[in-house]
Amino acid sequence: MAKVPEYKFRDEMFDGNENCPIEILNGQFSGVIFRYGKISLNETADGNMEVNMNITIVSAPENFKQEETEFTQTVGEIFSDIVEKNLAETMESVDLEDDVHQD
Repeated sequence: MAKVPEYKFRDEMFDGNENCPIEILNGQFSGVIFRYGKISLNETADGNMEVNMNITIVSAPENFKQEETEFTQTVGEIFSDIVEKNLAETMESVDLEDDVHQD
């Protein structure tokens, strides 16, 4: 698994109609601002999961090429990081003591 670059949500660019833009802060794609569109999970014939995501580039440096495989991998790693952090926060907020039933 590749190292996830630093990124931040660009709340000031969020218009309420689409997902919040994300800016990549370091690495090969530093300065690229993108937003996720539709994301789908599909099972492949061999039983693995495949993630398909639509990405919209909001802003990018002049020499940026969205077709690069490394960019697709990078936005995939960022997506995984966001999901993992949200799951961790959700799990921390669950109080298992409340779920124990005593008779």
